[in-house]
Amino acid sequence: MFQNILVVFVTSTHTGHTSDIAFDIAKKYDSKITFLKCIEKPIPKFGFFHSKGQKEEHQKDLEDAKKSVHALEENGKKLNVTVDSKVESIESFTHFLIPYIRSNKIDLLIVDSHSLDEIHHENHKEMINTIFTKVSCPLLTLR
Repeated sequence: MFQNILVVFVTSTHTGHTSDIAFDIAKKYDSKITFLKCIEKPIPKFGFFHSKGQKEEHQKDLEDAKKSVHALEENGKKLNVTVDSKVESIESFTHFLIPYIRSNKIDLLIVDSHSLDEIHHENHKEMINTIFTKVSCPLLTLR
């Protein structure tokens, strides 16, 4: 039923709850999981280019994200679940995710959305609605 599961983390931190549910579904349907952590590129301080500090901070965020999703790969090995993990530096979630979902033939999209403040929550709802209308894929959002 769900051969390819994509778990997307849209915040800098994520809970074990989301990965636990993904692992449970993957074990039940003998699925492959891809954990994708999206790190938004910062808005340039000087209009058209990023400051050195912004670049360094963004690079640190990417490295931290790689460590956290690598730990999920290790958990998958222990549970005998096929797991792949990716970290992407993106400008827009929807502009990145919609083509990614289509090109990788995702059967189930799980979005971790805990700890969003009010402004980010509204953006998140808009993002989910856009993905839901443009991609025919079951969608599970977890908080």
